[in-house]
Amino acid sequence: MSKQYALEKYRLKLAEIYKSEESITGMPVNMTDLQLFTTEYTSSIPLNLAYKAAQLADRNKADHFLYNLRFATLVECRPTTRLKEILAVVADTGISVNEFLKHYEGGSAQASLTDDFSLRQSLGVRGLPAYLLEYEDIRALVNGVIGYEQCRSTIIKLTDGEVSEMQPEISTDSGRRLINLHPLISPVEIKEAFSLRDISAVKALIQPLLDADEIFIKEVYHGGVIRKHQ
Repeated sequence: MSKQYALEKYRLKLAEIYKSEESITGMPVNMTDLQLFTTEYTSSIPLNLAYKAAQLADRNKADHFLYNLRFATLVECRPTTRLKEILAVVADTGISVNEFLKHYEGGSAQASLTDDFSLRQSLGVRGLPAYLLEYEDIRALVNGVIGYEQCRSTIIKLTDGEVSEMQPEISTDSGRRLINLHPLISPVEIKEAFSLRDISAVKALIQPLLDADEIFIKEVYHGGVIRKHQ
């Protein structure tokens, strides 16, 4: 069996796994041309290293970088195991490319990733997804895909009822604050964040922001995503 044939079989299997997540989350997943791996690029470690480098370069923008990296990989089908593509996402996120490269290539990102792998091993994580919830000196490891109610009940139990949910204010300003925190976001995420009844309610919530040209809708495979104007 050639390496190219084995890789193609793996690519199809991986695409099938990723595509199944679309029905679970409602988020757009485009598997028509997945380019994550080739015979030259066979490891996902560059993606892990990239996130650790982003954390070290600018912790405030690291989670936004991770979201952008996922979007580039699973919606735009960009070959994000290549450094050139990673750096394009770094720049798009507003992180200093030079600062990022200092950690990505200088060893500090690798050291941080090694620490993460050690933590995973110490926790006994054997599969994904896995969630580590921490409150004061108490930890709870939850495995598998969990819904809102399971997450809620776990948090209440973990904190002995000291932490519980609170319905956010539904307003243009609260929608603006959410989008400021997540400048690339799906309507599904806004719907879940505010417990809105459907996507039409999301559209009503964000319409003033669209009218003011603060945000725009970017059309993607199987829908659209909301982006904040730079």
